[in-house]
Amino acid sequence: MRSGPDIATSYRFARESFTALARTLPTEAWSTPVPCTPDWTVRDVLSHVSGITDDALAGRMDGAPGEAWTAAQIERNRPATVDELLERWAAQAPTFAEIIQQIGEWRPPFDCHTHEHDVRHAVGRPGNRDSIIVESMAADLAVIDGCPVALDVVLGGRPIRSGPAEGPAAVTLERITSFELFRSRPGRRSREQMRAWNWVGDDADIEAVLDAWAFFGPTATAIDE
Repeated sequence: MRSGPDIATSYRFARESFTALARTLPTEAWSTPVPCTPDWTVRDVLSHVSGITDDALAGRMDGAPGEAWTAAQIERNRPATVDELLERWAAQAPTFAEIIQQIGEWRPPFDCHTHEHDVRHAVGRPGNRDSIIVESMAADLAVIDGCPVALDVVLGGRPIRSGPAEGPAAVTLERITSFELFRSRPGRRSREQMRAWNWVGDDADIEAVLDAWAFFGPTATAIDE
């Protein structure tokens, strides 16, 4: 269902886009807390996204993508300067992009671009909402694995079905944007925010869809971007 750039191209775009934002941040921004990633600062987010590439090429993948693995990235990279992290990431990224292309692993570009928008939210710098990653991944993100009822997500005027394929939809979600899909599926919206979307269907069925919506669960408080 996905259209647009391949994995390697998407990862290159995600890294370059994150780096372009990073290069514009003042020194004080790096200590800003990131509400979408509790207990992390903007600097910690950079340690994570650049640390994935470094860990993969060094063979440090035990426990990925768990909390202990990501915490180790942040601690290991603490002595490095921002410029050192960005330069190491730039040097390692081409090899990493080819590896994930070969194994068909889409998560790194998605994760990297998600964290760019986490940082944008934290520092009050919205933008890049119609990027090639946001738009090319939208149709796939509209499909809810394990959806308990027949769901049609109407994206760009076209219904995309999850759950039972036959028969009418039990629930329809109308007029959702690619950006809302991109941010809500990895859990960057509260349940109340998602419930306020343009749903059609019985309340119990809508609640069942919301139970399956976010990969990591919804945020405890609203994320307004």
